[in-house]
Amino acid sequence: MSSAALRRGLIRGVRLYPILAVGVLVLAHFLGAFSKSENPLISRSVVLNSLYAFVGLVPFLFIAGFVFVGARSDHAMVQSQRNRKKLITSDPFLLPSEAMVGYKLALITNRPPMLTGLTGDTYSADDHARCDIKEEHIPPIADCDCGFYAYREYRDAKFELTLNPGAFLIEVELYGMGFVYTKGYRAEVQHVNKLKLPRRCMNCHLLPAHTFVAKYKLGYYANTFWQWKFCCTLCSSVTKNENKMTVEDMKNALLVPLRY
Repeated sequence: MSSAALRRGLIRGVRLYPILAVGVLVLAHFLGAFSKSENPLISRSVVLNSLYAFVGLVPFLFIAGFVFVGARSDHAMVQSQRNRKKLITSDPFLLPSEAMVGYKLALITNRPPMLTGLTGDTYSADDHARCDIKEEHIPPIADCDCGFYAYREYRDAKFELTLNPGAFLIEVELYGMGFVYTKGYRAEVQHVNKLKLPRRCMNCHLLPAHTFVAKYKLGYYANTFWQWKFCCTLCSSVTKNENKMTVEDMKNALLVPLRY
């Protein structure tokens, strides 16, 4: 099993732990852990000791699991760096043997709307990568981070979406010079096939979403920008009409098909 899959499993386990803990406490209550009954179903000391073991052991196992996954990821990264150093001198590009169709996350920012990567770089539906560090680079370069990235597996991008709820999941095709990395591809040219719309409102996370709404945001470096979210009728009703867009309008602005 990959480190990413293990990490996803651990995070799901942490999310379920409070529910499991409540269930264990209820079970302990019915078994007499918190009563002074003289004839409990199971000895009170046994129940309490089991409860203490659960409270102490399960968090320790989660911590040990995250440490193990982190060490495994670090080892894989070191191995990848060693392999990349070999590629720089012998074969700079590990060319993929299949069509580079992948998945990634994007924000919708600015007015008029633009697709924006999580790193803050904007791009159009069809675009060539540019290197911000060295202008003479024609991405991708083996010893630089420039180029368009995409996950190979849909589930990897879907999982990252749970960590970035303000983003949208897009399907892309990569062209030109490119190579494979651990979880996907990095290439020179990117074409956005489609953008997946969330069914739930990105604000209340309860009602069906129908309308794009722009809100003024403050960035990490005190820079302000407009960010678009897909919201329900109720949440979008408090926004001015000039800060709203229909699905069709957003599709025409981005020149990207929008799909549920």
